[in-house]
Amino acid sequence: MSILHSIFNGEYDIGFEVRGNGTVSNEAFDLDVNRAFERYKEECGGEPHDLSLVIEDTLKSGFDYGFTEVETAFLERLENLKELILPDSITEIKMTDKLERILKENNTLIRGSLDSFAERFAAEMGLNFRPADFIFARHVFAKVQEITLLTVQFNRDGSVQIRSDVDSPGSSAGNTFGGVFYNEIPSDFWLNTTVEEVSAMYPGLDDVVVKDGRLADFIEKAKEHKIFTGKN
Repeated sequence: MSILHSIFNGEYDIGFEVRGNGTVSNEAFDLDVNRAFERYKEECGGEPHDLSLVIEDTLKSGFDYGFTEVETAFLERLENLKELILPDSITEIKMTDKLERILKENNTLIRGSLDSFAERFAAEMGLNFRPADFIFARHVFAKVQEITLLTVQFNRDGSVQIRSDVDSPGSSAGNTFGGVFYNEIPSDFWLNTTVEEVSAMYPGLDDVVVKDGRLADFIEKAKEHKIFTGKN
């Protein structure tokens, strides 16, 4: 099963997010992708020049199901695919001459976890690899029922930022503590930036960032990987 959500105001003409489990099937293209193409033509005029496809990593989010396959026929119909983000649960893509042509002509940026199939796939295809965005800290301030999530985001232009999502019961009523906030960090932060330096950007959460360990693990591991930091 798959559900596609399309975004028109992101970094790409159309950003597709696939949510669900099982197989990302060719049927989903006929149901959802063609409809998005029609909407884009009506709202923006002309055809989209670049596409991003994010297959959501539900397993990493704590669910007990996730996508295990993406049909080649589905990918072959994304002629302008510039970015492909794969979850850890997908460990194979059946290659065809047509799909290889699409990926190489678009110089498609492959994204996923370090040491994943996505990273190996990019290397085998001679394509650039960049990590997928990842949450590295979560804090619950029980006294006011406020939740903060910190996420490292890798942008299309090569920049990197930390997104802070603050969910407060009063945010919908204009509470200034609720909302989404951003801090930019070096595009190759894992080479010269420490966890302590990042944590210092978030007074009150500094202990959480260090103790969580996810950011420290990424920084240590990323030093040994080939990560594309340029513009896509």
